[in-house]
Amino acid sequence: MSRTLTILFRRDPSRDRNREQVEYEGYQPLWPDGRPVAVGLDAFCRHGQRLLGLGRHLAGRRERLIQMTCFHLSGRDDDLNRLPGHRVRRFFIERSGRIGRIHFLDGTPTTTVFEMGRDEPRVLHWLGLTSLAEGERQWFDLAALPVETFPVFRSRSRASEIYNLS
Repeated sequence: MSRTLTILFRRDPSRDRNREQVEYEGYQPLWPDGRPVAVGLDAFCRHGQRLLGLGRHLAGRRERLIQMTCFHLSGRDDDLNRLPGHRVRRFFIERSGRIGRIHFLDGTPTTTVFEMGRDEPRVLHWLGLTSLAEGERQWFDLAALPVETFPVFRSRSRASEIYNLS
């Protein structure tokens, strides 16, 4: 099963930071109609920037529309989903209370944390966090592809038609 989100990532240097000798580059996540996406995620390490085509891949642009597809898996050893033109990486999300933390394939936790009751329900559903019980994991492949050109919308309804916003 796959689920797709389209998010506009706008570069925001005020969110840049360094933690444990890892540099994070700040972004403001927005829906294609310009509304902010309510998530605690506001910066990416080098790996996240590369996966999403951000950082140096912005090539002088201030923002980039990214189509992200989450393929939910039955387990770690499922075949990797491959999509021509997409960057694909395997992760899992593990639930602890109301929190879901993303982990790399080798089990290393990332700094990416989602929280039920704080973050957008649509994003939590996209990841599969809302269907996990305490301590459960959901393995997934994340595919990302920049949308090279996109229209600027004057109305949320037109953006919703094109990008399936709820």
